Amino acid sequence: MKRRLVVAAGGTAVSAALVLTGCGGGGTGSTENMRLTASQALVKASEKTGEADTFKADLTVTGTGEGGSGEIRANGQFQLRPTLRFSAKLDEFNRGGKSVPGAQGQALFTGDALYAKVPQLAQFVSGGKPWVKIDVNQASQHTGFDIRGLIGEVQKVDPAEQTKMFTGSKDVRRVGTENIDGVETTHYAGTVTVQDALNRLDADSREKVRKWLPAEDAQHKIAFDLWTDGENLPRKLVSKMNGDQGEGGTVTVLYSDYGESFTVNPPPADQVGELSLAGLLGGN
Repeated sequence: MKRRLVVAAGGTAVSAALVLTGCGGGGTGSTENMRLTASQALVKASEKTGEADTFKADLTVTGTGEGGSGEIRANGQFQLRPTLRFSAKLDEFNRGGKSVPGAQGQALFTGDALYAKVPQLAQFVSGGKPWVKIDVNQASQHTGFDIRGLIGEVQKVDPAEQTKMFTGSKDVRRVGTENIDGVETTHYAGTVTVQDALNRLDADSREKVRKWLPAEDAQHKIAFDLWTDGENLPRKLVSKMNGDQGEGGTVTVLYSDYGESFTVNPPPADQVGELSLAGLLGGN
């Protein structure tokens, strides 16, 4: 299993359980969940995911491989529809138990503008400003670097599609009930092969997901634990993948603020500079 599979596990976990929203997410119990089989509960969660428009997610990613161990902690609020916007923060990035200097940062996206505050980019920002603004249309036109496509991945990795992938599991089971952040939930666990996950998607979605879960990895398994509330909305998801050479990754995501509106305000103009994409990409 190559490194991308660890990343894929993260992408799947985040999106799959970002299942949130549209329904208020009160989590008033798990009575309905207890009447469903484990497979039916996943399908129900997938249906609820299709109603997801806004959500908050707290993410922890841990991994091991040739370069040692690493951990990422991040959180953010996201709106997928009717237009994409988000506010996200990278809280911690460490490698081998040591924090990576300058890796923490923030990102805001609204309209066609991406605002980023990342210490490692400071040398490429005009006027020494802490924030940089990137017009995704202009950046693509002038550099050939598809930033719009990169931003679009947040929207393309649709929670509805990702949750549907887990309905391909042939061994999902109900584990029991647990309290997650004060909400009573039902805990499910299972595994799904990459191929079975892809088979649950329509042709367009399958082609998109294959960019990070290619056919050569078809028989690798993703192990998952999913906690859903009384409205069949995920409150927590843990996803794990292990490779042939001992490498692996674990992603834990906590979800909240289903369907709640939020604003994304650009930083003050006097704190924003322009990014030298030519310098960043090695140009003149």
